[in-house]
Amino acid sequence: MGEKTLEEFLFKKMMSPYPRVRYTERPDTVASHLLEGHVIIITDGSPSVMIFPTTYWHHMQHAEEYRQEPIVGAFLRWVRLVAVFVSIFLLPVWFLLEENEALVPEALSFIGISESFSVPVFVQILIAEFGLEILRMAAIHTPNALATALGLVAAILISEIAIEVGVFTSEIVLYTAVVAMAGYATPSYEMGLCNRLIRLGLILSVGFFGPIGFFIALMAFFLTLVKTKTLNTPYMWPFLPFNARAAADFILRIPQPYKNNRPSIVHPIDKKRQP
Repeated sequence: MGEKTLEEFLFKKMMSPYPRVRYTERPDTVASHLLEGHVIIITDGSPSVMIFPTTYWHHMQHAEEYRQEPIVGAFLRWVRLVAVFVSIFLLPVWFLLEENEALVPEALSFIGISESFSVPVFVQILIAEFGLEILRMAAIHTPNALATALGLVAAILISEIAIEVGVFTSEIVLYTAVVAMAGYATPSYEMGLCNRLIRLGLILSVGFFGPIGFFIALMAFFLTLVKTKTLNTPYMWPFLPFNARAAADFILRIPQPYKNNRPSIVHPIDKKRQP
């Protein structure tokens, strides 16, 4: 039994796929959250530390952003957010436009599969998604000295041969590769797995129900985000409900000397971080 088992006892509502706890092995990250007023739980025998309450945006932050100048840290955060957005929506939106040419604007007329294919696009995307997961799990169980080389060789060889024999089209391989790279920009491993599940749900909704299914699934995931709470902490704070100072700190990465107050969302007794 580890920290994940403890989390399941603390948070009994398991219907939401979004992680309610942030895990880290970095002492500086733990110290920073303690200073802000978060609760830290250290589990005996585990290298990971539990941090809560957390919001969706806590899982989008990385210590690297605070080891650079504020403007550089803000830029890194924006790039990371764009990458996370691409990892979730690029493949489902491309599939939606590929299956419904009437929705494609003239500026994006290049979208679509140029060559003929024998395997349906929906099946190709599902095969590519599950293939990525198999490669990821294989890399985990492969010795570290061989993991990177094995993953690259397997991905290149399999995709190239699959295109030649007609199982995959080049567009599927391209967008799947971009999505895979963008997915690794997610700082939180748990959030990365959740994003892959959301992407798969959007792809299935497009494959079975078309545009209507896509927008219904998109709305369902958004409502889940809005309704999710961590110990009565809204998951989308500081944007829902809106807090201007906290939102500006997330978007602009305010320098530390100007961050004297603890986040109101953790309900601190002492609101000042510094004497």
